[in-house]
Amino acid sequence: MASNLFRAVTRRRQKNEDIREYFSVCMDAINEGNLYMLRRACMYISIIYLIMIVIALIFVPNFRVTWVHILMLPLMVIQYCINVYASKHTPIGTRATGIICCSFYFWLAMVFILIDTYVYSDKQAYFVPMLILVFPVLYIDRMYKYGWEEMTASITFTALSYHFKEFALFRRDVYMILGAYSVSMVLAHLILEMRSREALAMKELKGESSLDKLTHIFNKDALLSKIDAYFLQKPEDDYCAMMILDLDDFKSVNDNLGHNTGDILLENVGSLLIESFRAYDITGRYGGDEFVVLMPQMSDVSILQSRCKALQRLLGDINLGNSEPFTMSVGAIISNSIRDSNKLFMMADDALYKSKIDGKNNCTIWSVEQRSYEKPIILSINDGRVEAIRKLKEYKGDVFEILSAASDYDALCTISQYNKQLKLVLLEVNEENEFGTLTMKYMKQRESFNKIPILAVVKTLEGEKLAKELGVDKVLMYNSSDKEFGEAINTLVGM
Repeated sequence: MASNLFRAVTRRRQKNEDIREYFSVCMDAINEGNLYMLRRACMYISIIYLIMIVIALIFVPNFRVTWVHILMLPLMVIQYCINVYASKHTPIGTRATGIICCSFYFWLAMVFILIDTYVYSDKQAYFVPMLILVFPVLYIDRMYKYGWEEMTASITFTALSYHFKEFALFRRDVYMILGAYSVSMVLAHLILEMRSREALAMKELKGESSLDKLTHIFNKDALLSKIDAYFLQKPEDDYCAMMILDLDDFKSVNDNLGHNTGDILLENVGSLLIESFRAYDITGRYGGDEFVVLMPQMSDVSILQSRCKALQRLLGDINLGNSEPFTMSVGAIISNSIRDSNKLFMMADDALYKSKIDGKNNCTIWSVEQRSYEKPIILSINDGRVEAIRKLKEYKGDVFEILSAASDYDALCTISQYNKQLKLVLLEVNEENEFGTLTMKYMKQRESFNKIPILAVVKTLEGEKLAKELGVDKVLMYNSSDKEFGEAINTLVGM
């Protein structure tokens, strides 16, 4: 018997613990649910209330509509408007939700109390006990708050019943309200037990289904959902950064060290990401050996650069029987003006591709300020033809937006940003310092860019040979005439 009692006490404690955890971790859902039930209650109670008044006028002898009956209607309208306003604006806190909901149910209780005591002073109360019983179904709150809220309504009802009714009816009302209050408290606890168990089970299920089983960070679906949710509520001027990380030569790890070692490496990468980023950063496995991190409120390129280098260093320290250190390529974008998560992701992927072209274990970070151009774009990359560009702007400025870049780094960032509007890249090639080589190689190897025509300007035959080997669309010598430049541009932009 003692053991049974102990188990019963233990189960009760566990249920109470579940209820406390429910209010701790599910408060946003509780607030949303309370506001939703308030909107529905306003609508349905109003409809039923009007129908019942019409029925009473037709079928109930000596029924009359009093000021108490009319008091219900503006109350419903006002509360519904307040609730709809709150639902369409930024999420409101627990305190504000409690004030809105409790004020509605308190005034609803006052109307029912006046109907049961003032309007029908010669009859036994029915409306208030009914409201006391259904209150826990309509509104989620802690048990002690339920107790005080319903106790306040019950005492107010008892006092007015004593004032307006005969003593015999008053005693019946007291009996009814005590019974309703007792049953309501039992129902409230049972409902909270059920809601807490279901809500916590659902939260745990969602948590498990949103995590990648191997790396213990978000899987692809959960990652994209979290990123989309962030951009929906992102303040307009807030900076954020998106990183795409890709393990170099991961296929060779599986081939040479085995798939089990590859899985262990991925698990280690997941642990590194969890330890290296902030709690509110969104970290997930996009697929295979590719990972994505979204960092809200990140605007410093140097901090992001050091974070990348630290990750690459920690990855290189992992020893799973490999003869060469594991390496990782990273592409990242920092911006406060790009509000499209897909656009940010594509640019980060372009930055990653540049890191891959540069070689293993590289990190490319572009800080981007998004500007809108209505006209198609021609990009000039340090071509050295100031007079030709002046003439280009003079004759083509009404048709094209002329942008310029002073390095391969700036050029690739601009190409990634405006590739859908870009009609021509005018590029100076210097084979001595390899200026322009990376841009040509990148554009012709990157499938999303290889249709953009490139006009290469070279100074030597070696430069011309290099440009043609890399597949540019047209090559001109540095000393070509403006007419030749114009004809070449007209031909290429018409492609």
